[in-house]
Amino acid sequence: MTVLRSIKFALLLAALAVAGTAGESGELRSNHIRSKVQVNNVDVGTTTSHAQPKSLMDAAEEFIDFEVDLLRRRLQTVDETTRCNTWCKLKQSLGLTIIGLLLICISPCLMWKNEGRHVKELRRIDFCKNKAVVIDNSDVPTDEHTGDLVHFVGKVSVDDDVLDLKSGALNISSPLTKALVIKRTCSIYQKFEQSAQQTKNDMIGAGQTTTTTFSIKEDWTPMGPKGPLEHFPNDPNSRGIWDELVTESGPSDTASSPAAMKLPPNLPPQMAALFQQVDLNQSPHCMSVSKSAHVGGFGLSRDIIMTEKAVFQSNWMQVPAELVPDHIESLPELRKDRYGNLTTVEEGDQPTNGDVMIKFEYIADGFDASFIVQQVLLDADPEAGVPEHKYGVDKQKIIDEKCCGKITDDLGVIWMVRAGRHDLKEMIMMAKEDEKAVTKVLRILCWILLVAGWMMLFSIFTTLLSTLPLLGALGSAAFFIVALIVGTVCCCAVTAVAYFRYRPLITAIILAIAGGIAGIIIWRLNDANEASLQPTSAPVAAPKFFMEPEELVLEYY
Repeated sequence: MTVLRSIKFALLLAALAVAGTAGESGELRSNHIRSKVQVNNVDVGTTTSHAQPKSLMDAAEEFIDFEVDLLRRRLQTVDETTRCNTWCKLKQSLGLTIIGLLLICISPCLMWKNEGRHVKELRRIDFCKNKAVVIDNSDVPTDEHTGDLVHFVGKVSVDDDVLDLKSGALNISSPLTKALVIKRTCSIYQKFEQSAQQTKNDMIGAGQTTTTTFSIKEDWTPMGPKGPLEHFPNDPNSRGIWDELVTESGPSDTASSPAAMKLPPNLPPQMAALFQQVDLNQSPHCMSVSKSAHVGGFGLSRDIIMTEKAVFQSNWMQVPAELVPDHIESLPELRKDRYGNLTTVEEGDQPTNGDVMIKFEYIADGFDASFIVQQVLLDADPEAGVPEHKYGVDKQKIIDEKCCGKITDDLGVIWMVRAGRHDLKEMIMMAKEDEKAVTKVLRILCWILLVAGWMMLFSIFTTLLSTLPLLGALGSAAFFIVALIVGTVCCCAVTAVAYFRYRPLITAIILAIAGGIAGIIIWRLNDANEASLQPTSAPVAAPKFFMEPEELVLEYY
């Protein structure tokens, strides 16, 4: 509270300084400050218009009290302390041991599946490479390739079609041209709990004390109003005009949204919304896709555009501000800001709990895209009638034949869609590179899980050693090295066996070459060893020639 009093005193001095230089505009500043002060949830600036005007000093004090109270709520924290003694840590380590056993059993299975998946994906890519028919001009497809796997490149276009959102008060003022997709995203300013942990180990024993500090964070979220905060029951979230937005936006396209998944704590609201996949077809959100989208003579359905978001929904742009209504009669709280958004936040103010913001974005047509897909005939829609384009695209079912067609293997379905202009060779190469990257990441992930499993398996020993300060750190390091070595050996062994299972021909060739090299080396080493073990013969005396003088022997007495 001492810090809050100091802040209040500093703000009061600043207000007095402003009052001393206000001059004739002091009354205007007083009115502006009073308009920011809430008393008993009633706007002082609007309800005291006939009351006696307050002095600048009184208004400044009220404004400062309001700001200090806001700062106090933002600095409000709740601490939770949990204590786990040595016996508690031993029970936890027993649970970790069981989890480690499960990881040791599951990780090799995942490695095996990953190697099989990698081989299958490469076969699917090779099928595209060998079977895809290149269409040079996508504007004039023919019946000849209907049902075949085709490759074509072109610009995504909607021609002269216009696009707007579902009819309602929250629609744009006029339809948008050259738009492939348009969406309306509504966000509300809410309070969230965030936590920070501090752990302190006992000097003697394996006990541990954990202090968790909970605080309040406010941010925009498209997930709608949040419920009460678990550790701050006296700080509820305001729904603002969210319910009115849902009413004005009309019924949703889908019956119900999927249940929200449990996410890790302290995630930013926007990232949490990305993980939970906000349903833009649920009110008050909205999304519309052009029915005239096509690439050359191939029509693009809504499912394709919604499925391949990396290609068709990666470059969102703000809807021009002139197409956003300045105000909505049924929702007078909304206004248009300088960025073209509808919001309840006044210009120059900070957002408060319950404020909403509506953003309109769209994807423009005219960008290039490359396809390896099955060419199909589009059926007539009972509602839309005969389609504008005769041909469409779909996924190709792959049946791979082996042993001269005597054995068939179902490889599932495949299609490839990429942004930009890429020929068949480039798309095949990019697909292989992406598949290799995915396989490497999964291999590293399985290796980490295996090492973690072995480390958890030894957790009960590390817990026992942690009762002594020095042995605890050394024991944890030693067991980590052991887990790293054992996990790496297991990972290499499983990968090698899986490689032999899914690539028998390549593995047989590699083993034959390695065996040949090893045989040559062993043969040469044996020859060298045998040569070194043979006995050496006595030296032969050199022959004496006829004219060679006899050796002179000197005798000494």
